[in-house]
Amino acid sequence: MAVDRERSVVFGQAVGLYESARPGYPDQLVTDILGYAPAGPALEVGAGTGKATAAFAARGVDLTCVEPDPRMAAALAAKCPGVRLRIGIFEDYVPDRRFALLYSAQAWHWVDPERRWDLAYAALAPSGALALFWNHYLVTDPGLRAALAEVDHRHGVSSSSLHQEVPVRNEEAQHLLAGDPRFTDLDERSYSWTEWYAADRYLDLVRTISAYRILPPDRQEPVLRELAAVLGDGVEMTFVTDLTLARRVSRP
Repeated sequence: MAVDRERSVVFGQAVGLYESARPGYPDQLVTDILGYAPAGPALEVGAGTGKATAAFAARGVDLTCVEPDPRMAAALAAKCPGVRLRIGIFEDYVPDRRFALLYSAQAWHWVDPERRWDLAYAALAPSGALALFWNHYLVTDPGLRAALAEVDHRHGVSSSSLHQEVPVRNEEAQHLLAGDPRFTDLDERSYSWTEWYAADRYLDLVRTISAYRILPPDRQEPVLRELAAVLGDGVEMTFVTDLTLARRVSRP
């Protein structure tokens, strides 16, 4: 499936919301990735506003970040001034070094599926680590989740909505890496936690999801109003972070 470039940059229209409403990533995930990867420089693909970048930079990692949206990149540069920042899509990036670690948080699906594995292999040093991870969002209470999903359904929001019965898991990476002889030592891990979201922050989270952002304003605002009416004071969210790890073989 081709990458929807227009949809891939709608997040830059909501930089502040993305930074304040989106969850971060577990400290243990960062620890596990750095324990799996050899020492050396790291490359982040699709760094956004730096939700993951800041956690790796705090560990002293030598980071190069590739981010296609200049608005997101500006927020990243302000938050993490010590990283090397390259504005553009990963497909156009030409590495000036080989990396011990290439990671992507919530962004790997925006890279051209026909090229992403070749590009990762070319960017990694022999035995370098590839780490791909995603946060999945689930409204904890099943009754509230169903009521919110009904609002989505009435307004034609189904793909990648926040209110699915089971969070969508991205199994493509695991499946494709398992069949690629250029990568080995495949490992899969999962992390979960709950967090209370006040209603206003939850609606801000909704505004950062592409399935809602691509709606025209005359359709988006009614959805948000109806969701707000269902929410009450707020909602408990269950977050699940799935991590896929693989290692570049020393020789193809």
